[in-house]
Amino acid sequence: MKLSINGLSFSYEDKIIFDGLSLNLSSEKISVLIGQNGVGKSTLLRIIAGLEEQDKGKITVSNDSNDQILIRGNISYLGHKLALKENLSVHENINFWEKFYNCVITDNHHKELGIDKLLNRKIRDLSQGQKKKVALLRIVMSDKKIWLLDEPLSNLDEQAANYFKNTFMSKVSDHKLILITSHTKLNMKNESSIYIGEDA
Repeated sequence: MKLSINGLSFSYEDKIIFDGLSLNLSSEKISVLIGQNGVGKSTLLRIIAGLEEQDKGKITVSNDSNDQILIRGNISYLGHKLALKENLSVHENINFWEKFYNCVITDNHHKELGIDKLLNRKIRDLSQGQKKKVALLRIVMSDKKIWLLDEPLSNLDEQAANYFKNTFMSKVSDHKLILITSHTKLNMKNESSIYIGEDA
């Protein structure tokens, strides 16, 4: 699968964020968008996800036969707002997604992530790192072909970060197209670094 960005331009309050940006992403690599705060990493993900509208340019997705496919309906997006039900427990959030995506998260996954002792706690009572673990599980359970993840490893402990790095690498092997934002390289197999802003 390929995602192509051609001539993308976007401004916010008279500030130019992108001007003629073009990128080609492939499901053969984990694409890591690297740059400092304020260069437009999060904005680019939101534009691809359809949450912001570009001023100019075109974004297309094609399969291995070069047939164009719809972007919307094929995306799992994780931004800074984690989309968790704060008044429900960890278990209740996970159970909802298991039913929605028709899949099961096993006890082994809970232990590997270090959330096995958090299952009965309300989301609102968790630390930001603990919330991030639960939110990323939603993405892992998703059957969507494109994952857009805004700094997914921030606030995670080493155990959880390694768990999700391994998950990302395995999903690329299953032909998921994954785009991640970060301040630095993440040192994963099949990682492709894309620098924007002053780092470009």
